Amino acid sequence: MTLDLTADPVALTAALVDIPSVSRSEAAIADAVEQALRTQTTGFEVVRRGNTVLARTSRGLPSRVVLAGHLDTVPIADNVPSRHAAGILHGCGTVDMKSGDAVFLHLAATIAEPAHDLTMVFYDCEEIAAEFNGLGRIERELPDWLRGDVAILGEPSDGW
Repeated sequence: MTLDLTADPVALTAALVDIPSVSRSEAAIADAVEQALRTQTTGFEVVRRGNTVLARTSRGLPSRVVLAGHLDTVPIADNVPSRHAAGILHGCGTVDMKSGDAVFLHLAATIAEPAHDLTMVFYDCEEIAAEFNGLGRIERELPDWLRGDVAILGEPSDGW
């Protein structure tokens, strides 16, 4: 599947939801995210480790913002594909956490002159045991990719 990073973030969220990505089965969504970042953004270095995809700018700006989100979901329960009803997008991962990922991906493709250097981390296996977590793997293997002045995790769940 080809993602359109310049699409409306709600449409991009739906496209991400429509790619099943249960923990330990994130290859298809990681492929789509990696391909989109490589072909639809400028000024980003893109690296992949397993099913974790990272992208960062190196413009020499005085500060760095790290934007992070996981790609995996809990097991699908008759909630894929996504659907719109009464102005609400429904589907596996819409809140936790593909809407946050969509906003970050949209930003990567549309921001012209960022005020800060950016690092984006789209990691696998967040929904299961920590030993499998892609963020931990990046912390061990590529710690420089997690350095920043501020970090934002785009997961607004809070029980919703």
